[in-house]
Amino acid sequence: MNPLRNLALLGAALVASASFASATPMLTGEIVLSGYGAYSQSGGVATLATPNAGIDNYNFASSTLGSFAPGTITYDPFSTASISLATPVTIFSILQGTDTLYFAATSSGPLGASSGSSNGSVDLYGYFYDSSALYASTPGTVDVSSNGTSTLAGFHEDAFVGIAPEPSSLLLLGTGLFGASGLFFRRRQRNA
Repeated sequence: MNPLRNLALLGAALVASASFASATPMLTGEIVLSGYGAYSQSGGVATLATPNAGIDNYNFASSTLGSFAPGTITYDPFSTASISLATPVTIFSILQGTDTLYFAATSSGPLGASSGSSNGSVDLYGYFYDSSALYASTPGTVDVSSNGTSTLAGFHEDAFVGIAPEPSSLLLLGTGLFGASGLFFRRRQRNA
C-alpha cells in the first residue's frame, strides 16, 4: 500500500478515535486505601489473605479517581501466583451509589524487601473499570504494602491511574497527519 495512503488512513483513524474517546471519559487520579489482613511473601509469591477481617479501616488520601469519593470498599484476597492476563484478579472494589469501581490485576512486579516492621510490598498492574460503564477501562497500578509483621497486620493499597491521551490531542495529531499526507502527495505529483 502507498505510504501516503497509510499516513492519511492513520490520521483519519486518530481523528475517529478522538471523537470516540470524548464520548466515554477516562478515569484519572490516585486513591490510597488501608485495611487489615495477612499479607505475606514466600517463594517469589505475594499473598493477601483475609483482608479487612471484620475491621473496616480505610481512607482516601486523594479522592480524585473519576467521580468516586469515599464509599463502601471491599478488599479481595489475592495471590500473585494466580494473576495473569488470561485470568485477571479483582483486588478491590468501591461502591458509591449505584456504581462500583473495580481494579483487576493482570500481572505483578518484583517483590519489595521485607523488614523488621513490614512484610514487604508488590506492584500489581492491570486496569480500572466501573459497573455502570460511565468510564472507559483505564490502565493503572496498585502498590500493595504491609505496615506490620503480625498475622493480621495493616496494609496499604495505593491506586494510581495511568495518564491517557486527551481526545483533543488525538484530534490534533490525526488532523496533522491527514494534512501532511496531502502536502506530501501534492509535492510528489509536482515532482513527477
